[in-house]
Formats: sequence, structure tokens, C-alpha cells
Amino acid sequence: MSEFVCKAIIYKDIEDVYGPCGCGMNLATLPVLLPSDWAVVERPPQVEEHEFCKGFDFRRVSGFACNQVLEHDIEGVNYLANFSCCSECAEKAVECGYAVWSKKPYPMVLR
Repeated sequence: MSEFVCKAIIYKDIEDVYGPCGCGMNLATLPVLLPSDWAVVERPPQVEEHEFCKGFDFRRVSGFACNQVLEHDIEGVNYLANFSCCSECAEKAVECGYAVWSKKPYPMVLR
């Protein structure tokens, strides 16, 4: 599906429990980078409908700030870090075309 210009990036290389997935059925174990346009401009309707990466991720609420959303630039596109999903939601997101699997490891600066 080419309708999604900026896609979320899902990483398989590190798996941890980040909290409940937005689907409410599983624990979020895969880190995800979301295009910042999804937060600044608008989330695509299909992403919103699937509750993709809308679960509680403890990395966003831990530390000294109330909202630990980190920005990360990849090839000129700005992404937001500290989001996660379960493997089932990841498969659905890739299948629906609004996310891709990363071929690289999760960026060290975001760990």
C-alpha cells in the first residue's frame, strides 16, 4: 500500500516487556519508532482504528519527565521513540502497509 508515505518502523532485535499493547490482548514486546507526523499532523485512520502503539509504554512515563518521548532522525525523517506493540499487532501493521520491519538494530542512542 503506497498510501502511507511515512511508515512506522518495528524492531525484532530486542524484545522486552514494555507494558500492555494498545490492542489490550497482549503485552507489548517489540520497540517501534512512529513517524512524528502521526503526532503532529494526524494519525492515519487505519492506525487509529487498530490502536497501534497506543498502549502504556513504561519508557514514556519513567524518569524525571512525565513524557519521555524521544525524537530520532533517520534519513531525513523524524521519528518518535519509546512506543511498542505486540507481535500480532506488528504483523497486522506490516500487512496493512503502515509499518515496516527494520533491517537494522534498534538505535543505541534510544536504549
